[in-house]
Amino acid sequence: MKKIISLSLLLLCQLTIVFAQGHLNATKLNDFEKYLQNEINTGQIGGIEVLISQQNEIVWHKTLGYSNAIKKTPLEENSIYYLQSMTKPIISVAIMQLVEKGLINLEDKAKKYVPELADLKVIIDENNGIDSPTVERESDITIHQLLTHTAGFSHGLGETKFDKELFKLMYNELFDPADHVKLEERLAGLFSVPLIGQPGEKWHYSASPDVLALILQRVSKQPINDYLNTHIFTPLEMNETGYNVPEKETNRVMLVHMPDQNGALTLSPLQVPLQGNTVYGGTHGLFSSMKDYLRFCQMLLNGGALGGQRVLNPETVKMMQQNQVGERIGLTRGFGYGFGVLYNTDDDPSPANSGQFYWGGFFKTHFFIDPKAELIAILMTQKFPNSEEYIVALNRAVYGALE
Repeated sequence: MKKIISLSLLLLCQLTIVFAQGHLNATKLNDFEKYLQNEINTGQIGGIEVLISQQNEIVWHKTLGYSNAIKKTPLEENSIYYLQSMTKPIISVAIMQLVEKGLINLEDKAKKYVPELADLKVIIDENNGIDSPTVERESDITIHQLLTHTAGFSHGLGETKFDKELFKLMYNELFDPADHVKLEERLAGLFSVPLIGQPGEKWHYSASPDVLALILQRVSKQPINDYLNTHIFTPLEMNETGYNVPEKETNRVMLVHMPDQNGALTLSPLQVPLQGNTVYGGTHGLFSSMKDYLRFCQMLLNGGALGGQRVLNPETVKMMQQNQVGERIGLTRGFGYGFGVLYNTDDDPSPANSGQFYWGGFFKTHFFIDPKAELIAILMTQKFPNSEEYIVALNRAVYGALE
């Protein structure tokens, strides 16, 4: 009996040590805060808001700098930001709801819902542009492939002649955007060019979430914004998330900054319209606040539920955060259903745990969720071009603060 009691005490001590090692010590984030403040002071960014939550409690929340660095307008806590590609995980959750309801299947041929996909061919050489020779498609695109960016589409964001021409078709110019009225008009450009790879052949960051948004609209028979409001935003009390910002809240929006020709920080000459948006896309388009996006992340960390409301089943969330693309991206990082996934830390320089899933947006927004440490970290700012220094700094700071 004494041996059993001694063994129990030893196990209890070990468990206590493990718990302590996983606790975030907020005082260890002081250097990170100084780094961010210096980035503002030296004109690298206008302002930034960072929130860290552990075990469903906010343990660190800082708002620094300005929403308008030119006018020195202070950035307020829980400001509103244009999410850009952090829209993609939300659309992926909506699609997985349709899967749970039996309305679609992950292995369904996407042309069942989007006949426009039926005749797509595959380009031989992207460097020759959208009109270069093609070959026949060997298989049909599936829902699974659209969710994992393995369908063969591009996003038009690369440097090949093909990507530059695709960007022009879908978005026109960076500072002279296309005046689309509905999603189908933007997708017409995507559907008018070949795929850049055979379906399932490779991972390539793409505009597939726009195709998923179209499927969501056609299968649910609801406008995309209405579906998201009814099935995700309202249950999660994400009352400040949508494709348009109410007039009374426009003063809370952080403006988009960029470097001028001399490298000095200035405002982008083109700001994202806050109202009148009618293209309800899956690739980008949503505005949100820090605390709204936290609720979305908490739902995922909790296995699909928050505040008594269930958005997805636990097994569905688990499947979403698992690597679904094998080694198509690499030996350490993969992609699930809507998120990047760190699945092997042995050869990865990140201090994060295996199982961390994450994504970000073009204006330097980013989030990650670590189920093992029960951690959520969200970083919001508004600046382009995009780069990864704040993602790296965020990960180093958060994991360096764990004890």
